Amino acid sequence: MDALSRMIDTVARGGLVLDLQVIRPNPQIEVDGRKVCEIDGDVLFRKADAAVAAVDARIAAGDLVEDGVDDHEVRKHYSAGPDLVEDVAQSERSLAEEFVPIVRAINRPLVVREWCRLRRLSVR
Repeated sequence: MDALSRMIDTVARGGLVLDLQVIRPNPQIEVDGRKVCEIDGDVLFRKADAAVAAVDARIAAGDLVEDGVDDHEVRKHYSAGPDLVEDVAQSERSLAEEFVPIVRAINRPLVVREWCRLRRLSVR
């Protein structure tokens, strides 16, 4: 049994499930509100697409009802470029090699801006 099935079976009829997804476009790195470059999110997007497809299939099957959707921006703050480069290197995402030295050389606060979708689902 997959994780989604276990979750649906665990939640009482009429109970709520929150589905948080990363969505396109790629996250972007900004300094002082200006875009420096993007982080390649393809690996994570492929996994997210599969999870969305599984949830959508359960909606189509009538196991879940989508009650609401909220697309919103998420910002993660870094004190300097080396922290951001290290964080990306430890994730499933990647930074194009040509941008690694550029971002690493930034010695002031940076922001990674990405987009997420929150879906409120109820169990039938």
